[in-house]
Formats: sequence, structure tokens, C-alpha cells
Amino acid sequence: MLAFSVTTCVVVLFLLTILVVGHRFGLIFKRITMVKKTCILGIGFIVASSGLLPALPIQAAGSMVVDSFDGPITQNEINSFKSYISTLEPVVWPNTGSMQSEYAQGKSGESIKAMGLMYEITHDTAILDRMIYFCDVLLSQRNDKLAAPNGQRTVWTNTIAPVWPGNTTDPASADSANGDSVGHLAYCAKLILQTPSIWNTNVTNGDAYSHGATYKQRALTFVAEADYVANQFLFPSLLDLSKGNKLYFSTQSPYMSGGVFPWNQQMMITYGFQNLAASHAILADNPTLVTKYDNIVQTSLNWFFNDDSAKQTYVDAAGNTAYNWGYNPTLLGGEDSNHASLDVAGFYRAYLSGRYGITAAMMKPFANMYADVMMKGPNSFSGRVDGTDGDGHGAPTTYARSGNLFLTALRPDMYYALANADLASKSTTSMDTFSRFMWAKNQRYNSSDTQAPTAPTNLTASAVSSSQINLSWTASTDNVGVTEYEIYRGSTKVGSSVTTSYSDKGLSPSTVYSYTVKAMDAAGNLSAASNTASATTQAVSPTTNLATGKTYTASTTWSASYSADKAFDGDTTTRWSAANGSLNDQWIAIDFGSATNYNQAVIKEISFQRVTSYKLQSSNDGTNYTDIAGTTGTTIGANKTISFSNVNSRYLRLYVSTASAVPTIDEIEVYNTGGGTDTQAPTAPTNLTATATSSSQINLSWTASTDNVGVVSYDVYRGATKVGSSTTPSYSDTGLTASTAYSYTVKAKDAAGNISAASNTASATTLGTATNLVLGKTFNASSTWSTSYTAALAFDGDAATRWSAAKGSINDQWISVDFGAATTYNQAVIKEVTFQRVTAYKLQSSNDGTNYTDISSTAGTTIGASKTINFTPVTSRYLRLYITTASSEPTINEMEVYNK
Repeated sequence: MLAFSVTTCVVVLFLLTILVVGHRFGLIFKRITMVKKTCILGIGFIVASSGLLPALPIQAAGSMVVDSFDGPITQNEINSFKSYISTLEPVVWPNTGSMQSEYAQGKSGESIKAMGLMYEITHDTAILDRMIYFCDVLLSQRNDKLAAPNGQRTVWTNTIAPVWPGNTTDPASADSANGDSVGHLAYCAKLILQTPSIWNTNVTNGDAYSHGATYKQRALTFVAEADYVANQFLFPSLLDLSKGNKLYFSTQSPYMSGGVFPWNQQMMITYGFQNLAASHAILADNPTLVTKYDNIVQTSLNWFFNDDSAKQTYVDAAGNTAYNWGYNPTLLGGEDSNHASLDVAGFYRAYLSGRYGITAAMMKPFANMYADVMMKGPNSFSGRVDGTDGDGHGAPTTYARSGNLFLTALRPDMYYALANADLASKSTTSMDTFSRFMWAKNQRYNSSDTQAPTAPTNLTASAVSSSQINLSWTASTDNVGVTEYEIYRGSTKVGSSVTTSYSDKGLSPSTVYSYTVKAMDAAGNLSAASNTASATTQAVSPTTNLATGKTYTASTTWSASYSADKAFDGDTTTRWSAANGSLNDQWIAIDFGSATNYNQAVIKEISFQRVTSYKLQSSNDGTNYTDIAGTTGTTIGANKTISFSNVNSRYLRLYVSTASAVPTIDEIEVYNTGGGTDTQAPTAPTNLTATATSSSQINLSWTASTDNVGVVSYDVYRGATKVGSSTTPSYSDTGLTASTAYSYTVKAKDAAGNISAASNTASATTLGTATNLVLGKTFNASSTWSTSYTAALAFDGDAATRWSAAKGSINDQWISVDFGAATTYNQAVIKEVTFQRVTAYKLQSSNDGTNYTDISSTAGTTIGASKTINFTPVTSRYLRLYITTASSEPTINEMEVYNK
């Protein structure tokens, strides 16, 4: 037996430690080929317990499953992902030896990226909630926020910098890997900001870290904190942008002083800046900062794609154009497969954003390189991008590194090879592999449709308040089906909608905004832009407290029970208090989210009147504050109103210069009292119509009113009773009695509370009570895509589920219901919500389930989201929907049958 001494183990430990340190930065080492098993186990224990290697996060139960390499993403696949992440925990100190690495390319960081990608695919808020939780924890672990001994450490900058350190000893290390942490926060914020429908809803998992109760507040916190890291560490200490915005390390950096950034580390930095630019663009709060971030990202991309001195472009053996590049822009070839995968994922991220002019043609040489050069056979991939092999990260692999899964969209011929290499068992515990494969599968399923929808028409914009403009338009059409509409404010995408209306919120008062809308189908085809519509937001009402629902900070805080937000919650029984012993030079500030006009503050010091001198200050960056003229005073008391000349700024703070004891403020309100009084009522709504849609619902619509300032809402009256209100010219009155006549009028209201005259009167009678005759019966189909899309799912009363015909089965497909006995019926409601593919159909009846007869007057072409077919009563045991032709595999979400 080979005997290993303690000295030998120590030497091996030393070499392995170097290997760990060099792992992320691409250093090449010779592998130790013969080490006694017991020594290795001992070394592993020593290294893990001493904190030299990151400890693993708590492992989730089970694994994520893939039902099929083909077809749409299934609910079972989504559920397996949700189940997996529900028990996966983000790593915290001291359970890692390198926080920055754990959240860069470690499991916690890759988990956040995977959740974001899966949310983009599914729009499942439960996935977004878990991503928010991971980002909450990530932010709590930042050096300047976390308590000693794991936080409050001095970094090589000689400051307690806002970073996630890369070691456990002092001085704390910090480098480009911090760009990924910035990117996670900004990516999560961007996903929230792209979903305005949830902005004012409280985050489901609460606010344990006081990052903001609502989704929008959480997003604003993440953006502000990510900006803070950029402004306090990345720009002043880590980066040297003096060479035309190209990414070089500053001479202060101890890691690679004055050196050029490797490509994989450029991806870390640009990941953060790219998402911050997108977030600020949606908020429209700082166009200068958007330009700054975008310019750095654009420079990095141009350096690779437009500069042949940074890479090689050549024709490979298969006759296709391919790329060969090195670890950084000074090396022209031989990048190892590990770092190449990170590079590819970063470049593809920029390509998908659509912000930087990266085209599919520019990306395809990456795919050609992988398919023609690195793929040597089934489950055999070279270790370097030039087709050669080496050691370490450059060693050959039997699997495809996950960044390359994105490339299957550009070279579909390698899709199955990569799928089988990475997911042969159709299950995995690798978050990045699963999420990127799901993206590839989803893209592949939808890629057969190349026809874009028609452009939306009749776009209108209506300002309903000082911070909100409502949009509406006429729906687009598509050969398959429109899935959503993208909303553009100027040239910036600010959100999306699955209906033909959208509310743009968080705007500045008295400001003109212009909009266009584009339609998108399931394959990602984007229509031309609609007409342009513009509107001017209303002036701020003197009675609007501008401080409500914003973001707040303070110099110090007594405890979580006396945090800064308690001084802005509209409740004088709660309060902010400075920390114990903090009397003088204390402050509390509000971030309005964008530049805001105001000229009055009301401060309430009810519980303890301790302030002896104070002043109000304004700021546009949250760091440099200017005293507001005429706002300095001595005591505040129970209620002090301070009026001053109009100020326009993003931040406002109360600065307490001196106090007799720890200052405590119960409430601060901020107003803009200028603008005069609006006494003019809107015009009356016109063309009111009422349509009964069921036994318990009547839908109303009308032509919008006009107003000298702007209509904010409509009051809906059933007879003489107000039953609801709407911000758009439509309303659904529900909970009604069957077979009953109802009459309605509508009145318009403006921001000042002026109410118009009543509209015309419209009446409708609710439908009679009817029972859906198919519920609980037996069902059949000509063919079925999989067990996730059976015939029964078209009759279960749930429009979110569906039947789909088998792959390749397009024409002469059918689904049927067996009532169990002869049944009379005269109406069918068919819903083709998910994919509108039917181009010819008819209804048929049968008494034996074999011989069917066409039902008169039921044949048609398209079905659409919901089609009601009425016909002369038929009595039969069986009914089927026969699809004669379709543009692709037909899929029916729901079919209902009635006797009315």
C-alpha cells in the first residue's frame, strides 16, 4: 500500500487550495493523478471545515424533471422546478469561504439566474417570489449591511465597502465577481418593473429585511442598492474606464492591477449594468445613468464583435463561419470550455435584450463553433473552443456546458445531441442546465411560426392622474394567435399586457409622454408599431401626499419597530427613532423614485418633542444634499407645516442638527400646493351599451368623456345605485340574478372630484340559468400530444388546461363527449385560448359513438379565444367537435355544452 505522510497531505492540500483559488480565473494546473483516498477525504474535510471551500447550500428534495424533449413546456415540468426551488436555500455567512464566488458562478448565483429565466418563460409569480427571497438574502449579506464579524470588514480600499467579500481573512478581497451580485438585484428588479400589474401588491413572502412591502418598493430598493455598489465601489475603486470605456482593472485593484478584464469577468460587470440600464429606462428616472451603463455594455460588446484583434473569425471545416477567442481580448484563441460557456451565456443575454444591436447573424458563429468544432461525437465535447483538449477547465467533457444550450436556437441540428448529453435521464438537479434547456425547448416549440401579427391600431392615451396614463387600442390579428402586447414609452419598452389596455404608472406630473404598442405571438414574432399616442399627466393635486408608498432611509434606527418607513405610513401612532445615543446630525429621507415638484412639508413630532434645530434638504442623487431656503427652524412640536418655494428633486430629507434626546418623528407628509382649482366637470359619457354575457353578468362599454384636466374614473350606476367604478370605458357587473332586466348609467369624474352628467341609459336582461352538460362525463379524442394534454382537459371547466392533438396530427382531428344517455342541447361554447390554430370545423352528433351526423349551421372557419355556437336543439348521446383543417396541431382549452 502507498503510504502518505502528513507532510505529503499538506503539500497536496496546498496545491488543491491553489486550484480552488485559480478555478474561477482560468489558471491552468496539472492534475494530481495519484492521491490516496483516505488522504483526499481528510483533505476535503479540512478544507471544508476551515472555510477554504464554499459550503453547499441546503439541498432541495427530489429533482427537476423533463417530460419530453419536444412539445411545449408542461405544467409538470414547471411544478417540478417550483418544488425544487421551494426547499433550496441561499448561502449566508459563515457557510462559505467566498461570498462573491458563491453568488457569481456558485449555486446561489446560478439559482437566481435560473429563477429569472424560468419566470420570463412562465410568468409564474411563485417563481418570482422565490427569486426575490434569494435577492433579499443576498442584499442582507453585503459587507456594509451585515454585522461583524462576517460584515463590517475593511476591504483593500481601506473602507467598509459595499461588497460581497471573496475571503474570510482581512483585508477582505473583492473583485469583478461582485458584478454578478449587482446583476442579480437589478435583474430581479427589471422583471418586477416589467410586470406593472403586481407593483402595488405586497410581496407574498413578506418583508423580513425591510426592503419594501410591495413589489415595486422591493424593485426600487434593489435598483438603489445595486446603483450604490456601482457608485461606491465599482466605478471609484475597481474599474478603469479611461481607455474609451473598455473594461480594465484600476491600478488600486490587488487582483489584476491595471490589467484587461477577461471576457467571463466582463460578462459579470455588464450583467449588472445591462439590467440597471433596463430598470432605469422603465422607471424613466435617470436617462443620464441609463446612457452611462449602456455605453459600457456596448463598448464591451463592440470590442468582441467589431474588433478582429480581440478574436479570430474563420471558416470551419464544415464551411461555416466560426469564432475562436481567448481568455481575454489580448489572447486570440483557445479559450477553455468552462469560461467559453460563461462568455456565450453573457453574449446571448445581451442579444436577447435587444438593446445593443447584436443580431442572430453575429451570434451564429458561436453556434457553428460548438456544432462543427467542439462536438466530436455523442457525449464527446472538446475542452477548448479551437477543438483541442487540455487539463482542468480545458479538459474534454461528456456533457455540454449549459451556456451552449442557448445556441441550439441558432443551430437546431445539435439540439437533440445536447439534450441527450445533459438530460439523458430527463431529470437534473442543476438549476442552470434545467432553466436553459427549458428556454431552448420553449423556443424550439414556438419557432415554427414566422409570421408576425398585424400592428395594433387606434391607440389612445388618457392621463388619469398626475402619475398615470391609461392606454387602449384595437387588437391585432395573427395566423396563430397574439400572446401579448409590448408597450413602448418613446423608444423604451416599459411593460407588457395580455389585454388591449395598459396603465403606465409612476410618471411625473404635468409631463408629456408618447407611446406605441407592438403585438407579439407565441413564437416571439413582433408586429410593426401602432400609431403614436400622447398625453400629458395632470398637475399634482394639493391634497396628494407625495410621500406615500415611496422608499425611505435614515441615518440610524433604534430598532426594526422604529424604522424610517414608520414616519411616512400615514399613521401617527407609529414613528421613526434614531439609534440609542444618536442625538445630533440625524436625518430621515424619502426617495420619490423620480424628480418631483413639491413646496410644503408637514412634520409631526407627537410622541417626544426633542428636536432643537432642523432643516429640510433636497438631492438628485441621494448623496449630495442642498439646504432648502426658508426651511431652517428650532423646534417642531406636534404638527408643523413648512411652506417654501417650489423644489424639484428626487430626494428630500429632514436633517436634525441637534436634539435634547434621541429624535423621533411620528409622521412626515409632502405636498405640492400650487396649480389652482379645477371646477370644470367632464363631459357626459356617450354610447353606453349593455350586453348580458351569462346568467349573472352584464358587460358595459361607452365612449370616453373629455375634461379640461383629465378624467380619472367613471362611476357606474345600476338604476339609482352606484355599483362600482372603472378607470377605463368599460365595466363588468357581476353577481346578478338570472333572467332579470337591469338598467345602467355612467358618470365621469376628474381629479378634483367634479362629476359629469349621466350618460344615456342602457339595459340588458341576464341569461337564464344553464348547466354545463359535459361536466363529469366521459371524453375521447382522435389523438393526444401527451398525458398532460388529454381530451378530459378540454371539458374540466378550467381554461388554463387544454387538449392537444398528437405531434404532426393537424387535419381531421376531433374531441368528443359521451353524455352517458340521450341528452338535449342547443348551444356549445368553444375556447381556443392558448393557440388559435383551427381553420375549419363543425359539430357532429351520434347515438352509438361511431356513426356521426353533422349538426346543421355549426360549421365555421376560425374559433378564437371563445366562440358561442347556437343551433336548433339536438338530442343525442355523443357530441364531437370535428376539426377539418388547422394551421398546426389543434389545441382546445375548453368546450361547454348547454340547453338554453
